[in-house]
Amino acid sequence: MMLAIKEAASDMSPYVRKTAAHAIPKLYSLDPEQKDCLIEVIEKLLADKTTLVAGSVVMAFEEVCPERIDLIHKNYRKLCNLLIDVEEWGQVVIINMLTRYARTQFLNPNMNESLLEEGGGEKAFYGSDNDDDTDDEEDKEEKEKKKTEATAIVKRKPYVMDPDHRLLLRNTKPLLQSRNAAVVMAVAQLYFHLAPKAEVGVIAKALVRLMRSHRSVSPFFPIVFPEMESL
Repeated sequence: MMLAIKEAASDMSPYVRKTAAHAIPKLYSLDPEQKDCLIEVIEKLLADKTTLVAGSVVMAFEEVCPERIDLIHKNYRKLCNLLIDVEEWGQVVIINMLTRYARTQFLNPNMNESLLEEGGGEKAFYGSDNDDDTDDEEDKEEKEKKKTEATAIVKRKPYVMDPDHRLLLRNTKPLLQSRNAAVVMAVAQLYFHLAPKAEVGVIAKALVRLMRSHRSVSPFFPIVFPEMESL
């Protein structure tokens, strides 16, 4: 069967190559010892430039070797550019994979804001009634010191978004208009984790539209996106 998959992966027809990609997880479940050989086939199919194959091979990648992030590096831009034309179920698989990839490969776009928030934190609302004035003064001085240090770091290292990070956000944004609820939710999750706070708001309208047009999905929003309730 391994030989058949290798031959199918080199076939001229994208439909045959797509079928080969679908067969990879099945063979892996039957014979895990074939993993190394299957990874070679996955690497070859990841370089495929057709939209028919992209979703299937990413699914195989996620099931067989999700830890091999190095296989995605050279195919990252191609996957971002193909995304808009991939079939819907394939879009969901690719978006979820790229979300995981981007969270490990790119800087947090809200890193500077987090530093400032940590440096300028306020005293807890429910403080102890027995705290003396000396402690209050020390706490205040310590917070001012942290805030000054955080501000200095932000000024010294202003955040500049990586072009590849921006490419992912730019190419997934149109998919917020997708008819498929799973695609919209995948993009919303990507934006929530990877976009600057100033841009996260674009997912709110898409989620409202989704709740109105797909009422069966609404009960799952607090489960899937518990942190998004503030949007």
